[in-house]
Amino acid sequence: MEVEEGVERNYRPLSVCLVTYNSGALMLDCLRPFRDRDESIRVRVWDNGSTDGTTPETLKKLKAARLIDDLVLSPDDPGWAPGTNQLIKRAGDDDILFLNPDARVQIRDVRLLQDAVLADPTIGIASPVVAGEDDIEVMSAGLQPRLWPLFTHYSGLSKAFPKVRFLRGRHLFLKDHSDEDNDVEWSSGAVLFVPRSTIDRVGLLSTRWFMYGEDIEYCQRVLDAGLRVRIVSAAKAYHAVGGSEAGAEDDLDLTDIPVEDDAVYAVPGEGIAPPADLTGMWGRHTYAYYVHQFRPNPVTRFAWRVVFSGGLASRALVRRIRSPKDPMAKKLLDNALAVW
Repeated sequence: MEVEEGVERNYRPLSVCLVTYNSGALMLDCLRPFRDRDESIRVRVWDNGSTDGTTPETLKKLKAARLIDDLVLSPDDPGWAPGTNQLIKRAGDDDILFLNPDARVQIRDVRLLQDAVLADPTIGIASPVVAGEDDIEVMSAGLQPRLWPLFTHYSGLSKAFPKVRFLRGRHLFLKDHSDEDNDVEWSSGAVLFVPRSTIDRVGLLSTRWFMYGEDIEYCQRVLDAGLRVRIVSAAKAYHAVGGSEAGAEDDLDLTDIPVEDDAVYAVPGEGIAPPADLTGMWGRHTYAYYVHQFRPNPVTRFAWRVVFSGGLASRALVRRIRSPKDPMAKKLLDNALAVW
């Protein structure tokens, strides 16, 4: 079924859900595109016990400026999934847009995601094409982290033959796959549209991991339910991956906005306690998810770790040669070692 352009639609109510932690400096740019939202869109924010001394105050000002409709300040940090699940519950019957504080998406692009689901109810999750910094070549979407997709990605086969489906890897490539819609096995929760019908069918996010793995696991559950995860090429977004994109200049200034403390204060939750060491957490949790989800035998597990570690370590070495002080090189190496 084709979506007709220029046709006014009766969209279901949508809740834009963000979980924050020491990310107040990112929030104005993140929420700016929703300044002129209509009444069908509500912005909900759950702060996971920020400790920087400024984020809660910034969030209160954003609420006073009507950029946030529903603000919950939690005293602890149980992780991304528990906070997101609380927002989903608070959203009632709304459709959901997951959004990271360091991501940017326009309302027009969100509507394109909604259009795609309206046109095809077999789509359980819809994602825009998410670009990042200039040196990022891959999309945060592709195949589940089984051994073969991991091998084709880190060996370079998927990059050399991007149009060969059998060789598609862990990630799709922006220059080869961003101009056409694609069914994938996972897409990042940085910008992700999930219709309420999917949540009713699949449930809430897993709280097995403090961070990383929840969105990939949720996509797999959507696939297991007989639904599709779809990249909608006409919809675009930006993910700064921990940084802030320069904001547009306008008359929105939070400096003199009076704060009315009408936020909701949550009681301590039952989420996962933050790990003492965050080093290599992405690598550890990716491996833990792979073992939990796919139940590989010991030989396959060993091969997976060799491919994963070798791929990240080689990329760390290349970056270190190009720039000895590149901080990303250390992060890659930390994650490469974390699966052992």
